Amino acid sequence: LRDKFDIVIDCTGSEFGFRRAVELVRPRGRIILKSTAAAAAEINLAPIVVNEISVIGSRCGRFQPALEALAAGKIDPRPLIDGRFALDDGIAGFEAAKNPLNFKVLLSAT
Repeated sequence: LRDKFDIVIDCTGSEFGFRRAVELVRPRGRIILKSTAAAAAEINLAPIVVNEISVIGSRCGRFQPALEALAAGKIDPRPLIDGRFALDDGIAGFEAAKNPLNFKVLLSAT
């Protein structure tokens, strides 16, 4: 593999996805598990320990009440967005997302 990444987000919920994330993250990087694991997985902790990789769990909440609140105008998410980038400028968007001062960064396909 040519490139390693500071942050790798695994949203597969599979053992294969997590193993791939470990391969893709640079030493001292972060893996964010953005999914519900479907089954137990065997994990080789050696590369995580040796490379000082941080693994962060991030679960999804209940979508229906959130969608209803958004549709009713009870919540305005726009103040949470710190940057908008065209998909063609995705690298810059990911760089902006790495900045801890930015809360949310959007990539737009249109």
